[in-house]
Amino acid sequence: MVKKESELSFKVKKTTELSVQEVEQLVALIYSTMNVTKTTTSYKDKYIHNFLGFSFHALMFEKNKIVGCNTVIPQEFNYFGKKYLFGQWCETLIDKNYRGAIFNFKRLGNILNDVLLKNEICFIYGLPNKALYIVSKRLLGMRDIGKLNYYTYPVSLKRFLIKYYPLNIIFNFFIKIYLKIKINFIDQNNFPISKINNDNFKNGRYFKSNKYKFLKKENYEAIYFFDVSKKHNSAKIIWVLDVHPLSKSNLEKTINELKKTQSDSDDLDMIIYIGCLKTVPYNMLKIPSKFVEENNIFSGKILDYKKIDEKIFNHNLWNVNSSNFDYR
Repeated sequence: MVKKESELSFKVKKTTELSVQEVEQLVALIYSTMNVTKTTTSYKDKYIHNFLGFSFHALMFEKNKIVGCNTVIPQEFNYFGKKYLFGQWCETLIDKNYRGAIFNFKRLGNILNDVLLKNEICFIYGLPNKALYIVSKRLLGMRDIGKLNYYTYPVSLKRFLIKYYPLNIIFNFFIKIYLKIKINFIDQNNFPISKINNDNFKNGRYFKSNKYKFLKKENYEAIYFFDVSKKHNSAKIIWVLDVHPLSKSNLEKTINELKKTQSDSDDLDMIIYIGCLKTVPYNMLKIPSKFVEENNIFSGKILDYKKIDEKIFNHNLWNVNSSNFDYR
C-alpha cells in the first residue's frame, strides 16, 4: 500500500524540538525498517552531542504519526584552509507501507536541504546502504566522491577461511612473509578536506560510550573498538576508526601497538582500518572490493556553490574514514 502525497505532511525539526512521542516514533521506525534496537536516550545522544547541540530531522507524517525521516548531523570541516559546516547524512527511513511514491522521498530531501542551507550548511555527505545509494543518486542528486577501502593486518585467518583448512594456515604464513618484505612507500599526509577533530567532534561521535577506546601517544591518537563478528564465525576483530593526525607512519605505529594487545583480546583474528589512503601501510593489506559486502562508496551534494566547488568530489583530497560515518 502506497499513500498519496496529499494524505501526508512534511516538516523539518531540530532534535531539541522533537516531542517525547516523536522520538519514540522515530525509535520504532528504526526498528521496523532496520531491525535495530535503540532507546530514546541513545537516539537523542546520537544527535545532540555536536557543536550545535542538535541535528536536523526531515519528517513525513500521516496525521500525527511519523512514517518517514531524513536526518543530518552538522559537522565542522576544513576545506582548503577555511572552516565550513558540512552535514553528515544519517538515517533515511520510510515505513514499508509508504514506499513506492518516489516524490515523497524526494520531498523529504528537498525540504531538509532548504533548511540546512539556511543554517549555513553548504555540503552534505553520506555512506548509504546499497539500496539507498542508488535512489539517492537518482532522486536527490547525490554524487560519488570515492571508495572507502578496507585495510587489514591478518593475525589469523582460521575463522575467515574455515572451509579451506589447512590451506588457510599456509596462506596466512605467506601473508606474514609478504608484509615483512613489502616495499615501504613515502609517507603522505596532506588532506585539504577533513573534519575538524576537536572536542566537539569527539563528543558528538563517541560521547560517553564505553565501546570506544583511545590509544594516546606523544605524536598521535587512535580510536578503536573490539568486536566479535557474527558474520565471520565469531572472529575477533579490532576496528580502527581514526588516527589523528592521519599519516601512513602513524597508522603503521597504531597497528603495531594494537598487535601487542593480542594476549588481552582473547586470540585476536584481525585488525581492520576503513578509509581512503594514498599509500598502503607496510604492515597492512588492502582487501579487494569484491570481498566487501556493504556499499563502500561515499557520496555527497553541494548545497552552496559560492563556498564549495567541484574539487570536493576528488577523493584524493579527503581525509575520510569510519569516524566520518555512523555505521561502526
